[in-house]
Amino acid sequence: MLNVLDLSQNSDIEIYNRIYKIINTNDPYFLYDYLRYFTECNSNLISFVYLDDISEKYILMPGYISNVSISNTQTEYKQFSSPYGYTGPLTSKEIDEKTINQFWIDINEWYSKNNVVTEFVRFNLFENFNYYNSTLHKTMLNVKGCIINEELQWKLFDSKVRKNVNKAKREGLISKIIYLDITDIEIECFYDIYIKTMIRTKASKKFYYNLSDFKSFIRNNPYNSAICNVYFEEKVISSELILVSKNSIFSFLGGTDEIFFDKRPNDFLKFELINWARRNGKDYYVLGGGYGYEDGIFKYKKSFFPNDIVTFFTGRKIVNDDIYIKLVKLNNTFRINNSLDPLSIEDESFFPLFNKID
Repeated sequence: MLNVLDLSQNSDIEIYNRIYKIINTNDPYFLYDYLRYFTECNSNLISFVYLDDISEKYILMPGYISNVSISNTQTEYKQFSSPYGYTGPLTSKEIDEKTINQFWIDINEWYSKNNVVTEFVRFNLFENFNYYNSTLHKTMLNVKGCIINEELQWKLFDSKVRKNVNKAKREGLISKIIYLDITDIEIECFYDIYIKTMIRTKASKKFYYNLSDFKSFIRNNPYNSAICNVYFEEKVISSELILVSKNSIFSFLGGTDEIFFDKRPNDFLKFELINWARRNGKDYYVLGGGYGYEDGIFKYKKSFFPNDIVTFFTGRKIVNDDIYIKLVKLNNTFRINNSLDPLSIEDESFFPLFNKID
């Protein structure tokens, strides 16, 4: 049985949180507070909830329902997209193929009844794309680092990583990983480094989160949050907020004081987090990918886990082909009127095509 929660309503938020706890994976990307503070358009946030009456197992899939607009003109049609990060469906343990297949079938029926034309899903790196009933797109490569024996882990690092970690130690860098008892001062220290890094790198405005949001998220979710600081002569020169699940840690948001780049604090920070993950029984350290396919950021992350590269999949679904083509044609009219090249319906570089405006 499929239900749809409106996550602008307190009663539905309570239901979502209750089911999240029942599923019991402790996945930080499905926390309501993550969706609330670190993803966009939460006024349109919903969640599909599927309950298999026989097995009493659940599936949750949060995301955004938004109106399709062409040339700033709102149409009668809608689109669904999952939040930024590793989401898709969150399932109870040992969910069976039949249940997942029925989940996707019921969602398709709901889309058809509610004028939803397209679906865009960002899956996680733990194969929750299995049994997806539409097109899987290989979006980019990600680093999903396996935490293994310390000696072997060191040997598998790229030689440059070992060199940089040794340099950081010679420079006298030390680290501190704060978990469960993170204070406001420590959050403020992280935030100062983070925001200065966003400014220096000219990051997209969507990454300029409020300090109060960080404080609320960390206070409300102590088991899902850790901060790693690297110090030089008692000064924090690099800091990162880590998301924590039952079996993994995830590199999330952070930054470094550029004055101290030569002391190699970034390599040292990740090295220390790998050791912390090992001590705390984690199986993976997910570093993610880059901004583009196999760019410099991705290659840097790969240097820590050269053999642990996986594909990040997104799901692309066209619920109504005729309406989709109609909307792309409307967008092409807008593009031609604004001296932009029209789009081919076969173009797979962007989805959905009717949203492409540059």
